Amino acid sequence: MREILKLAYRNFFRNTRRSIISGISVAIAVAVIIFAYSYLKGMTYSIIDNVVRLVSGHIRVTTREYERRERMLPLSEAVELTPELYQALEREGVVAVTSRIKFGVMLGDGDLTIPALGFGVEPEKETAILGFDKRIVQGEYIADDDQAVILGRELARRLGKKVGDTLTIITRTAYDSPTGMNLIIKGISATGLGGIDRSVFYLPLKKAQALLDLADKATEIVVILKDRGRAPVLAGAIRHQFPDLSVTPYQDNPILRYLVSVESLFMIFYFIILLVACSTIANTMLMVVFERQREIGMLKALGMGSGSVIAMLIIESGLIGLTGSVVGCLIGALFSYWLKFRGIDLTLFSSTASADMPFGPMVYFAPTPVIILTAFLLGLLASTVVAYLPVRRVTKLDPARALRTI
Repeated sequence: MREILKLAYRNFFRNTRRSIISGISVAIAVAVIIFAYSYLKGMTYSIIDNVVRLVSGHIRVTTREYERRERMLPLSEAVELTPELYQALEREGVVAVTSRIKFGVMLGDGDLTIPALGFGVEPEKETAILGFDKRIVQGEYIADDDQAVILGRELARRLGKKVGDTLTIITRTAYDSPTGMNLIIKGISATGLGGIDRSVFYLPLKKAQALLDLADKATEIVVILKDRGRAPVLAGAIRHQFPDLSVTPYQDNPILRYLVSVESLFMIFYFIILLVACSTIANTMLMVVFERQREIGMLKALGMGSGSVIAMLIIESGLIGLTGSVVGCLIGALFSYWLKFRGIDLTLFSSTASADMPFGPMVYFAPTPVIILTAFLLGLLASTVVAYLPVRRVTKLDPARALRTI
């Protein structure tokens, strides 16, 4: 085996140009995989963060009927905000518990009407979750007792409203009676998320409860944890205590489950990229077999078996793959870690994103040692797999005929 390794090492340098070209193709593929996988991870983390902050929290509590008919926003299926429920939610490891009311309205004056989504929130508690107090671009943040709203910047532009204007809300209560309220626009926010900025407004929970006839009720309760990994366990405990309620950890969010399945599909896509890139190695090894027929015939005539010759050539291709994978890992890791701290501004794309898939506006790459090691092993494996196909021709090579080859 030692002699085989020596021969493979020497052959690696026999045609340096060819080895470099093959190694470069592997390096590019490995670097692209690290770059793409780190970007996908960063995008996933961005969506998870936005889903947790803007949609579901780490744990979301609603009634079962509300969850089933959520697309219709059935206010009549709101949760009763009892002291017992709050006491069960505010346990060790919980950072914040806040109630929200989500309702649909048509906003506008005269002929202009725009569908919008209202959120009744507890302003003080939401500062640590939504962070809208830091995203106010005009005016001020709302307080619990304010007769006021915060509009998304794009929604304000579409309505032709500015800070200090009056916004008239006409909707229906939980008992399907017409209701309305005049609110002062106290602030305009910009998240960079198109689905939020162009269709959502926020008002204090107390005002939403009065508007919608939902005293001591909310459509959902959001729980934020110190350790998000404990969400399924804690959700199970709450569900056991309140079996009539729907208690959902953020991992069960359909968007996030879809992202997990997409990640698995991308791994197959990455391996296909590597196989295509490693076709240069297959071409190189095919040329090696043809060019060295006389040499291979002599080795077999001297007693080296076909398996040993194949092993020598596979090791040679493995050295090309190893070199290319190492260089690709260095390049991919360098750029990915740089973008981990610098990030990519996706405001142009996230401004058109829906509220159901809230990504951006800044995406920070998320490279990890596991990603880099996986790309390295894939590069090494692919270069070995594609080399075997041309190299196995050696088993059909007759030593006597090979020695007569010019």
